Amino acid sequence: MISVFSVVKVFFIRAKEKMPSLNLKPLPMREAIDFWKGKVKLAPGEFAKLTDEAKTRAFAVSGIAKGDELNTVFDALEISLSKGVSYEDFKKQAAKVFEARGWTGKRAWRVDNIFRTNIQTAYNVGRYKQMQEIAKTRPYWQYDAVNDSRTRPAHAAMDGKVFPADHPFWDRWYPPNGFRCRYSVDTLSPNDVKKEGLKVETKDPTGTLVEPTDPVTGNKLPARPLMPDKGFAYHPGKAAWGGLVENSFAKSAKAGSIWVTVPGLKTAADYNRTALADIDIGDIPKIDKSLLLPSGKSDEFYKKEFIKRYGEVKVVKDAAGEPVILSLRSFLEIKEPGIKKTWKFSKPGHGESIPLIGQMIEKPYEIWLTPQRNKRGKIRLTKRYISLFRIAGKKTGGFVIFESQKGVFQGVTSFIPFKKGEPDLDYLERQRIGLLLFRTGQ
Repeated sequence: MISVFSVVKVFFIRAKEKMPSLNLKPLPMREAIDFWKGKVKLAPGEFAKLTDEAKTRAFAVSGIAKGDELNTVFDALEISLSKGVSYEDFKKQAAKVFEARGWTGKRAWRVDNIFRTNIQTAYNVGRYKQMQEIAKTRPYWQYDAVNDSRTRPAHAAMDGKVFPADHPFWDRWYPPNGFRCRYSVDTLSPNDVKKEGLKVETKDPTGTLVEPTDPVTGNKLPARPLMPDKGFAYHPGKAAWGGLVENSFAKSAKAGSIWVTVPGLKTAADYNRTALADIDIGDIPKIDKSLLLPSGKSDEFYKKEFIKRYGEVKVVKDAAGEPVILSLRSFLEIKEPGIKKTWKFSKPGHGESIPLIGQMIEKPYEIWLTPQRNKRGKIRLTKRYISLFRIAGKKTGGFVIFESQKGVFQGVTSFIPFKKGEPDLDYLERQRIGLLLFRTGQ
């Protein structure tokens, strides 16, 4: 019987990485489980539209549409992660789904692929977060292949290589590097490197020609470029824990960093949409004021409230059925290098509106696609979610922005706009520009 925790090395950090001694009783990795629970379930066609990085935050199975069957497989994998059940038990939990598709006998490799690839990805994503926490004392990472008859030649060629933890090498080679990939990464201290006589490499070998050795015969194989398998040349850890949200949101005085809306776009009036100020308040959904968080709290308070509801990063399907990436980093006010980063939570309407973010994305009044241009002439696309609520008898609006990066929409900011302590509908009205993707009401 193959245990999940034998597949993922039973315990998530070697004893020497954390403390002199550890209880090696198999335990579920909290970070891996949190990552898994944050996935969004998609149909295969929807999943295929995502970039490789964004697929880290979604779940789909080729040949299984959305619905009860996909939920069954998803839940069975979550149980495997949280309780450490075996591969055989996983197969039993979703047996009816797999049998209905003929994934038995020689075709059972499909089930094995689903199990191993998803478990290994969750493990390595969770482990990455832990490795980051000890990077100051263990700043080197070592590629650790299994080196048996099933090890892929390219993976075997990388075995034992050591790079700094922040080296770009890991942006392509952090595991998994293919379906059913079993290799992992070990952390090393400077003393480990010295004591074991290891070489810390600085030159990325990706793309260079190698003559790998056949793990079965021991013979040299034909030369080939050193590359991860197709679709796996990215860093799932960074993709899952905020690496997708880049610094292009920064407000900076540098040339080209200021983005302005492209002129000549359609407005709400061009779509014969009623001005927000003229919408009958009785047609606007009522929200209890108690749902809002109190103002004036600490950054740590708001961060915890966000994570409690959405995790640090979560893929959410919006009202138009499209996946977007909601991230805690949306609330980060990114400054120039060398200046301490601060959060937006203390700005009016930001921290207080956290409980409503999901509703503003999934049930907005409108969604607009708005192109913007910087001084260099580069174009980016933003999605603007306009929401309307009736809070304490007042017409109130909510606003969420996502920016397209590498073909995926990722969170920039979210808040309820206020002016002099009152809801600012004029601000929202100015955001209703571009292509109207989704609408409710008039």
